[in-house]
Amino acid sequence: MNGYLTFLEKERMEIRRTWRIWVIPGMLLFFGLTSPIVALVAPSLISSLAESQPGMTITLPPATAHDAGAQFLKNLSQLMIFALILGGAGSVSGERSTGTAVLAITKPLSRSALVMAKLSADLLLLAGATVAGALLCGAMTAALFGTMSWRPFLSAIALWLAFAILLTSAMSYFSVRLRSRGAAAGVGLGFFFLALLVAMWPSASRYSFIGLPSQSATALAGGMVAWAWPVGTALLGAALFALLSTTTFERQEL
Repeated sequence: MNGYLTFLEKERMEIRRTWRIWVIPGMLLFFGLTSPIVALVAPSLISSLAESQPGMTITLPPATAHDAGAQFLKNLSQLMIFALILGGAGSVSGERSTGTAVLAITKPLSRSALVMAKLSADLLLLAGATVAGALLCGAMTAALFGTMSWRPFLSAIALWLAFAILLTSAMSYFSVRLRSRGAAAGVGLGFFFLALLVAMWPSASRYSFIGLPSQSATALAGGMVAWAWPVGTALLGAALFALLSTTTFERQEL
């Protein structure tokens, strides 16, 4: 892959100097900071809103450190997933629409290096920001609640990250395969919702990456989780999508 490291450095600089540094990292740090606060004030807020309605009373138990972790994981499993889909939709299609891809491959840069450098940069950004957001959430939880169960929390985040890695690789392929950013985003959303539907099948949920969202919730609650099949299939799927991205881009006309 000629030019891989050079183009990877270009992607790193682009992330630092453009809006990309504020989307994935910004959202993860924001969720890490605010999730414990939301979990702490939610019971009293709901109770006060209920009391404002005549004849209605709702009493909720005090929030716990587990609620803070659950709020963070909920934000990752919903809003963060959509951000990954929408952001990844323009990974390669954006380079083609601006003409950067054509200019880049006229230099000593192979097509596979271009695709893999962009995917590597996205995955490194995702992993680093997830770790930073999780540590911030854990620190805020410990400060607000006086305790933090690190092991189940980090296990849950690791399972979510495995699914996010798969989704990021899938979006790289959709962005290569489809020239339109909107079409790639639409297929990405379809892929995600299809995974949610298939997760209703117990065997698929247990033996494939489909079960990672539910497995992460189980891990957060301190339950036993079988890591091998869900994480193994997620990483294998990510590798296959990466391979499909490079082989497809090699054959395409720009």
